[in-house]
Formats: sequence, C-alpha cells, structure tokens
Amino acid sequence: MIDLTKLLPEDAERIAYTEGFTGTAQLFARISDLEHALQAMVYQFGHYVEGDPADEERQAFENAQELLP
Repeated sequence: MIDLTKLLPEDAERIAYTEGFTGTAQLFARISDLEHALQAMVYQFGHYVEGDPADEERQAFENAQELLP
C-alpha cells in the first residue's frame, strides 16, 4: 500500500482519485492549494522582512518557510 502522505500533494491527489478515494483526494487538493498560496505569501513577505520587522513578523515568516516543501 502506498503512503500518500509521503508524496507531493498533487501526486497523492491523483492517486487517491484513481483509487476512488474522492474525499482524500479533495483534502490533498486543498493542501496543494494552500501550499501554493503560502509560497506566494512567503515570496511577497520576504521583500518586507528584509527591512527591520518585529520579532513576531520574523517568526511568522520563518514558520511559513518551514511549512513549505
């Protein structure tokens, strides 16, 4: 059996749909969409953080970076 959590969300979504697990596939689709949105936010926020951000802002940026593959 394939561990879908070890795959990229896009690949896991395709396999789940192929196997008939539509609910699981939808969850992996949401994960993929969230990763894409987070990557865009990290890119935009990265330009802002280069200045002198507060500690909370720096921590939020670092946490977001750690979540991305």
